[in-house]
Amino acid sequence: MSKVFKFGENWASYSEQATAEKVEEAIQSLVDLFGAGTLDGKSFLDIGCGSGLFAIAAARLGARPVLGIDADPVSIKTSRENAQRWLDDAGQVSFSEASVLDGQRMASLGTFDIVYSWGVLHHTGNMKLAIEHAADSVKPAGRMMIAIYNRHWTSPVWKIIKWLYNSSGTVGQRVLTGMLSPVIFIAKWLVTGKDPRHMRRGMDFKHNIIDWVGGYPYEYASVEKIQNMLEGLGFQAIKIKPANVPTGCNEFIAQRS
Repeated sequence: MSKVFKFGENWASYSEQATAEKVEEAIQSLVDLFGAGTLDGKSFLDIGCGSGLFAIAAARLGARPVLGIDADPVSIKTSRENAQRWLDDAGQVSFSEASVLDGQRMASLGTFDIVYSWGVLHHTGNMKLAIEHAADSVKPAGRMMIAIYNRHWTSPVWKIIKWLYNSSGTVGQRVLTGMLSPVIFIAKWLVTGKDPRHMRRGMDFKHNIIDWVGGYPYEYASVEKIQNMLEGLGFQAIKIKPANVPTGCNEFIAQRS
């Protein structure tokens, strides 16, 4: 069995039932992160574009040019199909297969005013290098937004679970997700006080569970560690939003000095 989770297949499955409402939620998510009008006329790179949803949202907010990249060819195909569905002119955004770990390939893409990578760089197998290459893609005085899994005492346990998921067959994977779904559902509801089925960004609850249980490679870091890493790369964190659940993603917006 492959030890790497097939993120692209999960995004493709989710996209089959995604609605225009999810695009509006992605637009609002970007506005909440960067501020109204901030993306207008700015070049935008989405690293690990998945379904293409946020690259499409950036284009809808006036970002130009917009490029989404992903190492999974299924994600690129899905993103292009979604652009046809949700943009009047699909040419407002482009998608290309590329790994953030490939420094030469990343350099060939040029630099951008805004580099966005939500919940991706910790799944590459080399988070430190991925963050460095993402940082190299930011223009002088540009901004980088990354979301990285928070370090928690349960993180090593989840790493084992994710490895087991990808080492199992279809039946074993279904058993794992079936066992863990109610645990995750209850934990999220208790911590956030909100129904996890009414997610406001990314996937629906079902596909998010599969992504979480199967998401391997898997790394994590404390807020302090990522902040120090960003400073070492010549960035200043201008906004940090802690994860709303202990093992969730801390969000960082940093500006190149």
